[in-house]
Amino acid sequence: MRPYETLMVLNPGLGEETARLVARFESIVRNEGGTVDATRDWGLRDLAYMIGKHKQGHYFLLEYQSEPNAVAELERNLRIAEGVMRFGSVQQEHTGLPEPRVYRDYSDRRDVPLSEVRAGDDVEPPREELELGEDAPDDLAAVGTDAEEME
Repeated sequence: MRPYETLMVLNPGLGEETARLVARFESIVRNEGGTVDATRDWGLRDLAYMIGKHKQGHYFLLEYQSEPNAVAELERNLRIAEGVMRFGSVQQEHTGLPEPRVYRDYSDRRDVPLSEVRAGDDVEPPREELELGEDAPDDLAAVGTDAEEME
């Protein structure tokens, strides 16, 4: 069995019918072989937008353990029950979640163009200084680093 939760938004004008409706949904889970862990009454809350001329809804959270066929049966009953404005069911323990991303430190690659950083790890970190030797071309050898030559 897997843990699920279903959030239901019921019509605020149901009154005492609300408790019977929630009890009916709990019995559906039990009849399908599941167990109800908790039923939380969140009370009247304002809706983000009007649903059927209602500005408020009565929220209930149903937490239960069951097989997927029980969830399908519960949702089928929620669709046809009068007084249910909205509902949503989610499985609590997900399987097959992606691995968390590992962010690498690219601080040593500040001078490397972004396209090369994205290309992969085969990019060499930039050299701090360009070493000019005797075999360097004339135009690079002529470049001076002294302040006198720059003036």
